[in-house]
Amino acid sequence: MVAATEFRDNDILVLSPEYRIRPNAYNCIIYPFDAEDASSWRSMPAVGGVALTLFDGRRTNHEVAQELESLLGLENEKAKELLAFLISHSNSEAGKEYLYHYIPGNGQNSFSTYSTLKFLEKLKGNSLTDIPQGAKLEAPLTLILMPTNNCDVSCRYCYAEKIGPLPNKMLPLAKWFEIIDEAASLEIVAHTFSGGDPLIYPGIDLLFERMALYGMKFLLPTKSFVSKEQASRFHDIGMKELVTIQISVDGTSSVIDELVGCPDYANRAFASIKNLVEQGFYVRTNTVCTPLNYREVPDLVHKLHDLGVKRSSITNYARSFYRHDESLFLNEKQIRWVNEQVSRIGSDLGWDDLRANAAIRDFSVPDREEKTADWKDRAYCSGGKSCMVITPNGDVVLCEQVPQRAPFVVGSLREQTITEVWNSPEIDAFVHPSKELFKGTECETCDEFDECHAVYGRCFRDAFFTYQNLYTPSPNCPKAPPGFRMS
Repeated sequence: MVAATEFRDNDILVLSPEYRIRPNAYNCIIYPFDAEDASSWRSMPAVGGVALTLFDGRRTNHEVAQELESLLGLENEKAKELLAFLISHSNSEAGKEYLYHYIPGNGQNSFSTYSTLKFLEKLKGNSLTDIPQGAKLEAPLTLILMPTNNCDVSCRYCYAEKIGPLPNKMLPLAKWFEIIDEAASLEIVAHTFSGGDPLIYPGIDLLFERMALYGMKFLLPTKSFVSKEQASRFHDIGMKELVTIQISVDGTSSVIDELVGCPDYANRAFASIKNLVEQGFYVRTNTVCTPLNYREVPDLVHKLHDLGVKRSSITNYARSFYRHDESLFLNEKQIRWVNEQVSRIGSDLGWDDLRANAAIRDFSVPDREEKTADWKDRAYCSGGKSCMVITPNGDVVLCEQVPQRAPFVVGSLREQTITEVWNSPEIDAFVHPSKELFKGTECETCDEFDECHAVYGRCFRDAFFTYQNLYTPSPNCPKAPPGFRMS
């Protein structure tokens, strides 16, 4: 399909099925229909959402403009200006276009349609109001689901909290069904599994089946063995087009057995990949490099390519709050070697989705100038703004790596609904904490305190891990005291 680049009366435009639109409180949001990328949403005035619902594969732009005149009382020129704005908005980020030309009779056309009435009902107040990226959405876009903290391997580099609730305190399968049902009603249709290994949770395939019935997309990371029978079962319940399965594998030899705490792990992982690929699943891998295994990367990458892995990410060990081991850090020479090898092999194989992002993040040596540059371009924190995490006992936290206890818990889905937790004063107080809590820290006198929390957010995970205090600046802040090497 060809992306729309300009307004023409007789063109028929459609909305890419790789994106979803959803009415928000006073506007509309559009986001990638993908578990990982959904947080990179874009907003537009509510009238834009109404207009997008009219691109149905039948109406020309001229006819869409006429419908807008009738529905919204817009003058013809204003309606056309709105459509031209949407085409421009679609092209505002390279590679993220969402409006395409529909060519009648072309069997390759695929697009999404929506109820116009649902978007019209959101036209209240000032319909031209827009909101910034850092604003909290009316409902989450994604959920991180942690059915269990248990795992059948014991990785030395694991960032997860392995200590979980007793079996009688864990959410039963029926409660997870209720959570997925409510998520569907709120149009939360992209999810990531985390925690321990989700395949350890009894009856997890029934939860996958329920999510598949709703057409939800999800990311499933696992180190469990996936047998031919299990891969076939996953296929039969309709997961194939909806799930990305991530297999973690760190090498090709028995060296990695000590790293992950499991005998013959590499061969087990390769067998899992083979079984899943044979059933047509999109399989990707993740590799953590340490001094023990980084030299195995070239052989590993060729093996993964031959197995049919679609995407492979190679990174270096990063500090864990729960089981950090300084000896697992790579030095600069080793990091450079890994990145160069992966770049060369990717080019030789023509594998665009083979990526290495090994890098050192070290806050132990202050470099204010470098910190200032990086701070302005820091990643947006989606916790409490477009995403929340559900832990094994139903408690809700805003990052899957933080301890699953107070003061990180902002609610519980044992007693509350998703909506009740999302709209609670506890979650708002966590995302926008009182400045009084930061007494004695650099945040207490910072003029950017409110802006910092309102837009990109402060990495409360790194703040706690580094300074053992939730109410401190994150170590990447230019005003923060020296911290630790993080990766």
